[in-house]
Amino acid sequence: MEGSPGDLINERRSRIIPFSEAEIRSLSRQVLQGLEFMHHQRGFMHQDLKPENLLVNKGDIKISNLVTATEIDCGGQAHHHYVTTRWYRAPEMLFRVFVKNESLRPFEYDEKVDIWAMGTIIAELFLLHPLFQGDDSPDQLYRICEVIRAPSRDSRMMPKLGPDNGVGLQALMPYASESAIDLIESLCSWDPSKRPSAKEALQHPFFKRGQNVDAPPGFSYCTHTRNSMVPKMREL
Repeated sequence: MEGSPGDLINERRSRIIPFSEAEIRSLSRQVLQGLEFMHHQRGFMHQDLKPENLLVNKGDIKISNLVTATEIDCGGQAHHHYVTTRWYRAPEMLFRVFVKNESLRPFEYDEKVDIWAMGTIIAELFLLHPLFQGDDSPDQLYRICEVIRAPSRDSRMMPKLGPDNGVGLQALMPYASESAIDLIESLCSWDPSKRPSAKEALQHPFFKRGQNVDAPPGFSYCTHTRNSMVPKMREL
């Protein structure tokens, strides 16, 4: 494999050349297909999905670094909360910081932590920088609230996490299509039960043909630039 999406993002950012939505669609579809295989055909979750743990070669992308992968159904044993790299860590893993008594039942999570991470990765491909960049777990939760607003505190005994009204993904990515924004919002839902499965996400309108939108300055140049680091998409 030639490199990771992290390499591609750094390359595009240094040259101020964004990804086209067609490129983002192709990369995202392949990762979700890989997650569907892992989650539903093999019963494993990755737990540390991020651009650096994916590998690309021309138009192909593969999920790599499975050292933290574990069975979704672990026989009643609790999953460890401190696994995923913080910027891609799902809220249900971050909430554990508020439980001071280790004897209390830890927060539970499942393969939907990979779905959250996938939402942040898609957003990063649009932004060319991580969506949520917290310094620690409480700050990470605050950064999430700044974008998608704070969750309801009715069901958990927690302090106020952050702003009640976030700036919103559309404000951060005004050039992204409505279907792209809707997909990321669904993948990055506070409630894991409201996040789609990988199979369900692949049925989202974002992945249907004819979803290209007018590109901002740089996209048309980007798709015609010859660069060995840029995936050559077989199907857009």
